[in-house]
Amino acid sequence: MLSEKQFRERAKSELWQIGNQVLSLATDRDVYRKLEREVIQPNAQLCDARNDLLDMIRGAYTDAMTARLLHLLDAEDGSASLPRVLAQLTECPALLQDKITDSEFADDRGALERVAKNLQSVAAPHFGRHERTLPALGAAHRELDAAIDLMIEMVKTYYWIVTGSYIDLDVRFSDDPLAIFQSAWVLPVPAK
Repeated sequence: MLSEKQFRERAKSELWQIGNQVLSLATDRDVYRKLEREVIQPNAQLCDARNDLLDMIRGAYTDAMTARLLHLLDAEDGSASLPRVLAQLTECPALLQDKITDSEFADDRGALERVAKNLQSVAAPHFGRHERTLPALGAAHRELDAAIDLMIEMVKTYYWIVTGSYIDLDVRFSDDPLAIFQSAWVLPVPAK
């Protein structure tokens, strides 16, 4: 059994790793939303017509995000997992004292279980063209957003509980991720 100090160090490291992965998910979500809002929606050629490339991007985004989140919510596979860190916290109840009630802690653990089940229910790969439209992906996107938002808040909370310090999970871009769309593209002419 680990001492409280050893547990704190291990939990701090795991929560930092989980935080980085959740921040990566939140950043990808913001880039995807920005693409939809600033490039696709204002462009009638993209917004009003079916496009195999956009359908592929939407399906790939949804499937990849779902898989990444489910991986972070899987307490069984041995990698960094928020549910596993919380389960291990039950072995160090002194860390929770005066920071969170037993009821709040149980609610948080239950919320993680629910979000994982909800993600699993929408986790079908989106291969068919009809499955990749925004309306068809709507339920999956809502569950992805709920899971990301919940995990951001929980990582912040439990990082503070374990370390007494703050972890920054605010999305920032080093440059405009849509800058690639600000110049004209010329497709090469196929050789005859």
